[in-house]
Amino acid sequence: MSLDPLLSPRSIAVVGASDNPKRIGGVPVDLLKRAGFERLYPVNPKNETIQGLAAYKDIEDVPEVVDLVIVALSAETTLPYLERCHALGIPAAIVFASGYAETGEPEGAAKQAELAAFAQRTGMKVAGPNCMGNANFNQAVFTTFGQSFQPGEAAGNTALVTQSGNMCATVFRIARRAGVTFSQVINTGNEASVELSDYLDNLSGDPNTTSALCYIEELRNGPKFLAAAARFREAGKLLAVYKVGASEKGAEATRSHTAALAGDSAAYDAAFTRAGVARASELSVLADLAYLHSLGGRIGGSNCAILSISGAAGAILADALALNGAEVPTLPDAVQRALSEQIPGHSMVSNPIDMTGNVVNSNDFLSECIRLALSPDEIDLLLLYTPGAFLALDQVEKAAAASGKAIVVIDTFAMADRDRLAAAGIGYFEDFDRAARAIAAYGQWKKAGGKNASAPTSKASWPALPADRSALSETEGKDALAAFGVPVVHDVLVHSAAEARAAAEKIGYPLVAKLVSPDVAHKTEHGLIRLGLQNADAVADAFDTMAAKARSMAGVHIEGVTLEPMLQGGVEILAGVTRDPVFGWMLTVGLGGVWTELMQDACHSLLPVDAGEAEAMLRSLKGFELLDGYRGSPKADVAAAAKAIAALGEAVLAGGERLREVEINPLLVLPEGKGAVAVDALVLLNAVASQEEELA
Repeated sequence: MSLDPLLSPRSIAVVGASDNPKRIGGVPVDLLKRAGFERLYPVNPKNETIQGLAAYKDIEDVPEVVDLVIVALSAETTLPYLERCHALGIPAAIVFASGYAETGEPEGAAKQAELAAFAQRTGMKVAGPNCMGNANFNQAVFTTFGQSFQPGEAAGNTALVTQSGNMCATVFRIARRAGVTFSQVINTGNEASVELSDYLDNLSGDPNTTSALCYIEELRNGPKFLAAAARFREAGKLLAVYKVGASEKGAEATRSHTAALAGDSAAYDAAFTRAGVARASELSVLADLAYLHSLGGRIGGSNCAILSISGAAGAILADALALNGAEVPTLPDAVQRALSEQIPGHSMVSNPIDMTGNVVNSNDFLSECIRLALSPDEIDLLLLYTPGAFLALDQVEKAAAASGKAIVVIDTFAMADRDRLAAAGIGYFEDFDRAARAIAAYGQWKKAGGKNASAPTSKASWPALPADRSALSETEGKDALAAFGVPVVHDVLVHSAAEARAAAEKIGYPLVAKLVSPDVAHKTEHGLIRLGLQNADAVADAFDTMAAKARSMAGVHIEGVTLEPMLQGGVEILAGVTRDPVFGWMLTVGLGGVWTELMQDACHSLLPVDAGEAEAMLRSLKGFELLDGYRGSPKADVAAAAKAIAALGEAVLAGGERLREVEINPLLVLPEGKGAVAVDALVLLNAVASQEEELA
């Protein structure tokens, strides 16, 4: 949708305008007036003039149909006034008022629902409610009551989009101190109509914006966000995100502050990885990512060379980079020999490079060291630690001009000429850790890319899913998954102890017996699985015991008991798919048992996932060594496990809206070359919507 009337209006009316430039209704009038905005119409029936401008009693009295109306009224009077604006043909509005869904009260939620319905019915672009407004620095349009954004600020090419008004001002000030200048600042508020992803979609095509910083509490439309993020990647623009609610307490605080629940952190992580957005661990990193992006194409990744006048500082930087996920590669022998010719004595030259006191020498010592350190192909950028008094700027400038790679100066004394460095395209930080966090995050974003994966076209299909049940039995689930290529343990269903005896003799021992019922998801907890059965008597006893236990459980329908061979060896993993309310299907892969539950050793990805991506997920697990021949054990068939996981994802995507959750636990990964097999399968179903619900 075109957001020009909201973000680049040519005419503006301020309803509820105040003669006091410090009040909510007065700030935008003051800002716009000082910015030289001409077609500005204050509306207030109590005043003939407002801040020296002619005032109008009603919106109908304004001499033109404006592009944008800023509504600085109470929540109770806002919607009726918007109806009048729509009747005049005004295409966009910004609603400052609070008292809507953010209150957590039914009355506020109802008001917001009415506002959303109005916007949907009329097509008016309504920003907010409960928002601070926007600032377009390139066009000097200030439609905000926030006083952090002033006319005369330098216009830049970074946009800021936040779901919190206070954080909008906070991130703006942090970023300005870091040297970032802005094209636009946008506070989305409650997003009853226009939401964060709509703004991002607009900014992806804005020629004045090359990067966008986002403070996110929750997303209303995950697929729309992913689509906007993809457009940022295609345009070569940075999209950096700080997502609050990663911790349990953070999510709780977000719920009390906004109108909707914070989404599951794992799903957001998976979505940001899929979209190729840069994830900021701190608000300062959010600002620093935009700052580093201003260095253009000089930073290709996060493999760093460190050049320092202090061995201790070099070690601190190396630690900080490694802890944040960057690399400090050992330099090739030829480069080390060449550096040794420049740096006498026994100083370190492998990386970090200790220049010692020779940095104060004349000639081109420093520029030559920089050239050598940046010469290997695997080095993406150079960090130069020299306090300002020792920084030979002319030599750094010479090296920067001769190299296509980035140079970042770290001056803990805060004495360097930052403006001169910026003019030469040289980065600058005053803190080791802040530099390391930003460089690691930016380099990872630069190398990661995004995935525009498309769902596979499957020739298989699910059987008719029972309308009166919330789950399939294990046997039904395994049969359904097998049709999509998931290898499963074949079992025999028996209905009596006598049948169990006969079947056991045909299958062979040892055996596993499991009760089959769609009403029991976790059979182990109820004693409805028996392992290692060695003879027919043990099998018959297991049948009778489990059947008796199931009959004592209310609401459990018994379909029988399955017998299957007890597989020996291998490594158990879990592969499950759940439907995230924001982003849709999300795959979780982890090692079985305590690794997944106690150690929280799991990896997540949005679907679709191919076999290569599934294998990468397995290899990212902390416990992957168990699959890779830990302490002399045979290596597991990781490739076969990855194919089975990809087939699981394909099955879920083909299952439609009735599927709620599908899990294989365990997927037994056998020794290399022997495959992987689903030992158990859980398929949970959504209820069938009633005719009334479908028509609603």
